[in-house]
Parts: sequence; structure tokens; C-alpha cells
Amino acid sequence: MTTTLLAIVPSAGALFLFWLALRAILQADRRERLAQARLEAAEDAAAAASAAADAAPAGASDSAGSESAATDSAAADR
Repeated sequence: MTTTLLAIVPSAGALFLFWLALRAILQADRRERLAQARLEAAEDAAAAASAAADAAPAGASDSAGSESAATDSAAADR
């Protein structure tokens, strides 16, 4: 009986080490995916804020551009 248990111990030890390694890999992958999601969310928020900030001045320059275009066309009519 003792020899049978001693024969199983190396296999059980190898299985335990494999389980530890696989567990560490899966936890690292989980943490990396969370970090990547946080990074992408921060980049999306920064891009949205940048787009919102860029939209206001662009709208003001569009109306000024249409006024100058109207002035240019009026000057051309003279």
C-alpha cells in the first residue's frame, strides 16, 4: 500500500505544479484584459472630450467661413 502511494506522489506533485502554473497564467490574462479595458475606456473618454472640444471651435469657424464667403460673393456681384 505504501509503495502505491509513493508511486502516485510524483504524478500528484506534477499535477499540482501544472495547476499552479495554469492558474497563474489565467489570472495574469484576466488582469491584462481588465487593464486593457481600462486603457481603452480612458482613450475613448479622451477622444470624446477632444472631439467635443474640437467641435465647438470648428462650428464657430464654419459660421465665420460662411459669412466671409457671403461677403466675397457680394463683392464679386459689384
